[in-house]
Amino acid sequence: IVGERSFNPQKTRKVIQQFADRAYRRPARKAEVDRLMRVVEARVDLGHSEFEAMKDGLKAVLCSPAFLYLEEPKRSSDPDRLTDYGLASRLAYFLWGSQPDRELIDLARRKRLSRSGVLEAQMNRLLADSRSDRFVSGFLDSWLTLRNLGDAPPDRNQFEDYYAKDLGSSMRTETQLFARHVLDENLSVERFLDADFTFANEDLAELYGIEGVTGDAFRKVSLKDPRRGGLLGQASILTVTANGVDTSPVLRGVWLLENLLGTPPSPPPPDVEPLDPDIRGATTIRDQLTKHRETDTCKQCHRKIDPLGFALENFDPIGQWRSKYDDRAEIDASGRLPSGETFEDVVGFKKALLNRKGAFTRALSEKMLAYAMGRRIEIMDRPQVDSIIASLDEDGDGFGDLVRLVVLSEAFASP
Repeated sequence: IVGERSFNPQKTRKVIQQFADRAYRRPARKAEVDRLMRVVEARVDLGHSEFEAMKDGLKAVLCSPAFLYLEEPKRSSDPDRLTDYGLASRLAYFLWGSQPDRELIDLARRKRLSRSGVLEAQMNRLLADSRSDRFVSGFLDSWLTLRNLGDAPPDRNQFEDYYAKDLGSSMRTETQLFARHVLDENLSVERFLDADFTFANEDLAELYGIEGVTGDAFRKVSLKDPRRGGLLGQASILTVTANGVDTSPVLRGVWLLENLLGTPPSPPPPDVEPLDPDIRGATTIRDQLTKHRETDTCKQCHRKIDPLGFALENFDPIGQWRSKYDDRAEIDASGRLPSGETFEDVVGFKKALLNRKGAFTRALSEKMLAYAMGRRIEIMDRPQVDSIIASLDEDGDGFGDLVRLVVLSEAFASP
């Protein structure tokens, strides 16, 4: 901060200026530095040493809204576009989850970052850096709600291995490595719906019934069981969509609608119970929900929700496969989608989802654009989403392609 030589009080303003430039992710304005220097001068007047006073000036920088809040300045000549400094911050926080480095700031200072080809080259540089793992983990936390993994921990008596083998960490790692591989290899976004590979260590492989995997290290493994391919066969998703004690077709169905299909159901009416209290004669969850749907106010939403959730009912609260409930009742994972398509199990359900790839691609594109911009997608953003999807259809449907199209979109460069 002060340089290689010992502190020189005559250079206090320069030190404060340089520190503020880095902290604010743009050149600090003269008026801002003047205010910081008044803090320094006031501390000297109170009898503090010039070095201690300078440090108080640095503290003031770190308490400033310009540091604590992500500023994305607009161009004075074009308020509908970010300055190069704003673009540098948006790109860095999108792909690194941190402030822009010196190279980005230098390009912004020279007003080159927004030039054709430069932004894409910087995107590639940031993705090639190990710090881009923060993008993978952060986006998965946002898109798939993986940040909630562990909020409803599985019952300790029923799922002792979850704690003894630290399966929660392994589950999260699997999904992160899977997404990272799809990104690095620019594989089709379809792989999120179905794939013939995953990443596992010995404990996770044992949970899945995969043989030949030993040790704590994760490695890419081929899947011979079509029930496991894609996100819907991964324990992280199946655990985060359970309540810790048992599975809930409603919870999983709503999660699928919100996060994979982008069509969240309407909230239930305030006077409707979560489940019909009169469930006499109901022996399974399916029976209970069938009775619940007899209420007119519940029927329309559950018609969309329940079939999706029941497709995953063979997976228990930590993602193990089961064919019967604890009371030995057979599990029925079949269903009919509102479109009329039918399926017998999760394998058939994934095929039905692949037939609706367009809805999945739109939902994924909207989730990524929202994550990149740090705000919700509004109706006014629909043309930009349409443009991203059209380009994705034309140029290939790789996950890496989607990241590139988001970064190069007009929306990404807009406030």
